[in-house]
Amino acid sequence: MRKARSKMTAVLPLGVKNRIQTELPALVALTAIGEPWFSGEHQTDLLAVALVVRELASAGSLQAQCAAELQRLCEQLITLENKVEIALNLAECLPWLQVQPNYRIQRALEAVAARHFAIAA
Repeated sequence: MRKARSKMTAVLPLGVKNRIQTELPALVALTAIGEPWFSGEHQTDLLAVALVVRELASAGSLQAQCAAELQRLCEQLITLENKVEIALNLAECLPWLQVQPNYRIQRALEAVAARHFAIAA
């Protein structure tokens, strides 16, 4: 007789069912800081985390403060000297972002995109 296995599922942003796929772009970007292959795409991956967390987190919360600092760091030239500070802020943002419901992530992405498109227009 086979035992039925209960499968625990984690709620991940945008329906991604694999934590590595969700966290990987920001973690690769963090690794790339200070390397010759660091690019604007890496900087954008880090900035995206900051913008979404700022949109979702309660004002004044630790996550909002870390996201604001991460955004500040990502909106300037990123150097190797910034790596530890970026890592510390990212370490607070990513785990918190992982436990947010998909619908909240989607709404935050839409709000961030709408705001940036309105500024660009």
